[in-house]
Amino acid sequence: MKDKAEEKIVVVQLLHRSAILIMEMMLVGLVCYAIWNCCQAGYRFCYETFGSVAVSETPGENRMFQVREGDTMYQVAKRLAKEDLIVGRFSFYARTTLMEREQIRLRPGSYVLNTSMDYQEIIDRLTISD
Repeated sequence: MKDKAEEKIVVVQLLHRSAILIMEMMLVGLVCYAIWNCCQAGYRFCYETFGSVAVSETPGENRMFQVREGDTMYQVAKRLAKEDLIVGRFSFYARTTLMEREQIRLRPGSYVLNTSMDYQEIIDRLTISD
């Protein structure tokens, strides 16, 4: 009888340790998955910000875009993304904030932009170049 009780205790301990090991492995897997996704998102954001990205390949599609008096670059980036002229509004805005302030003064007016234009071409079109 004593052997059966000890055997049950050993089985319960093994099951307990096995369950803990499985949970630890799942936690490590989840952490690795989260790190992988964060790295991918960071790489994609940096590539969009510093690389040459466009919504579509040449020849693209022409679209009218208007910059109003008093618009901020963030508002313009938001509208550009909404009208599918840029890949990401936050990466576009980050690129403009990293530029020298004199280079990014917006010119109010209507512009024909193409979906195959990269960020720098759009910035050059919408801003005053000194």
